[in-house]
Amino acid sequence: MNKSKTAAVFVAALPLIGASAAFAQDSPFTANVAVVSDYAFRGISQTDERPALQGGFDYAHPGGFYAGVWGSNVSWLSDAETTSSSGNSLELDIYGGFKMPLGPVGLDVGVLQYYYPGDFDRAWRNDTGLDEPHTTEGYVGLSWAFLTFKYSYAFTDLFGLDESDGSQYFDLAAAYEVTDGLTLNAHVGRQRIVGPVDSYNDWKLGVTKELAGFNLGLHYVDTDESGDLAEERVVFSVSRSF
Repeated sequence: MNKSKTAAVFVAALPLIGASAAFAQDSPFTANVAVVSDYAFRGISQTDERPALQGGFDYAHPGGFYAGVWGSNVSWLSDAETTSSSGNSLELDIYGGFKMPLGPVGLDVGVLQYYYPGDFDRAWRNDTGLDEPHTTEGYVGLSWAFLTFKYSYAFTDLFGLDESDGSQYFDLAAAYEVTDGLTLNAHVGRQRIVGPVDSYNDWKLGVTKELAGFNLGLHYVDTDESGDLAEERVVFSVSRSF
């Protein structure tokens, strides 16, 4: 695969940090499961605009420490392949951190490891132009009322892109409850990528509704990046936490 194609596929790999579960009052352990019409994160489809099954487990200590694991089917690694096969179709996010209040502001600091089971040997790397995709990001988040801001920093090369460590993502989001169980969601982000791939902006606007124990979502997603996987679209989701 040529480098321009590799770059376009790589942008589709930018994965999901924000699969946070609601912490139950009776137990420090929670689980979550979701079906989405398209696994879109940071504005880019990671499943060729096809559905994804997602889910995870979380532990939250009363003192503020938390840890969890989350998974989803993906297609971006296989999309990059032409003459090789990694055997990968899964993303696993393993994370841990600490949350605490600072007056009216909430602080969230943590580390996230993106892991992709598969065989990323020399033949695969020569074919795709990517290194091993496993990536480690650190993040700092601030929340106030219905607003949140999160800054993420890549300690390693970003999802297999050579010499891309130090890439950053800036995420400003709002979740405002209009009526009981109906929430308006808005987001704008800036992905700054170190290396040959262009940086870009993304945004999202939509609503979520709690209904019979489920959380239904409908969101408009778009970016200023070119390419089919970055074009405007509407994403529907159904999720539940336990």
